[in-house]
Amino acid sequence: MDATPRILLVDDEADFRFSASIALRKAGFEVIEAEDGKEALSMIRNFRSDGRGIDLLLTDLRMPGLGGLELLEALGEDGIDIPVIAITGYGNDSLPADLKAKGCNEFMEKPFEPDDLVMRVRKVLDNCASGSKRE
Repeated sequence: MDATPRILLVDDEADFRFSASIALRKAGFEVIEAEDGKEALSMIRNFRSDGRGIDLLLTDLRMPGLGGLELLEALGEDGIDIPVIAITGYGNDSLPADLKAKGCNEFMEKPFEPDDLVMRVRKVLDNCASGSKRE
């Protein structure tokens, strides 16, 4: 396993991807970006076939084409288990429970501070480190 955790950041907003990736890279993470769920799913599958993996998936929920919930469902159908932090600007009361049922580890509502994002990423990676491997 590589020493630097690899994060796949999925969001259709280029400005958000840019700012979030800067914060995560400054914190020492390797960041790979995708602009929608379809691209992210393809990247995850390609990484797996190359014998590499993703340590954490950070995905927006509302995106054109394949959204974050559909991405989580597709990963489940493929038997791919990756720690996930879901992000959205359109949360509701039932969303956290729905996300947890689909295998999501953490949920963040936009907007949030870059330091909070880094803290949550570290928390999820630390919680999953004991028995997880890259998928």
